[in-house]
Amino acid sequence: MKSAIGASLILAGFLLPCSDAFGQSKFALSVTAAPFFGHTKSRVEAMLPDPNGSGTPALQVLRSESSPKGYWIGLGGRYSFSQKWSASTGLWFRNSVFKTSTGNSRSYQFSIPFIANFQASERKLSPYFSAGALWNFGTTSRVKIPDVGTVIFKSDRNTAKISPMVGAGVIYHFAQRLSLITQPTFSYAIPPSRLDINAYQLGLHVQLMLKL
Repeated sequence: MKSAIGASLILAGFLLPCSDAFGQSKFALSVTAAPFFGHTKSRVEAMLPDPNGSGTPALQVLRSESSPKGYWIGLGGRYSFSQKWSASTGLWFRNSVFKTSTGNSRSYQFSIPFIANFQASERKLSPYFSAGALWNFGTTSRVKIPDVGTVIFKSDRNTAKISPMVGAGVIYHFAQRLSLITQPTFSYAIPPSRLDINAYQLGLHVQLMLKL
């Protein structure tokens, strides 16, 4: 949490001077909300006691599959290089729910997006495309275990640090300084080395942007 806040402050300190140097109209602030649906499939090989009861360690393959759903919320800043091209970053928070054999469990994560944007025209309503990646911090999960209660797991080393993301939608300039961006998005998590995990998310990102 502290590292996520520190990183966002550094990014803000970088972007704000750029706004002063090149003119206020080039810089904008935004609020993002995005419901999502994901799917995760993993395959892990581990040395575990033989299931036949001999107690001898044996190599076993563990498979799991889940379909988490939840939402992203966050704050961001955007710098425009031209009328069509811009770059944006910020700090996003993810809250997701996934089903286990004992019921629903939750996980939380902070991420920093690094995104390039392209606005196809200067009209009031214009196609809007984005591509970039999320830099992910460690995940905190709350899992219910029978006869134990809720257990908190914190994962850092096994967290996918980078998630490429693309989006295609529209931007609507409904006021001189206010715009609304809506984009269906797709992201894929690059797993850490030596882990066989496939995870993706489909989302609907909605941003309210204020030009300074």
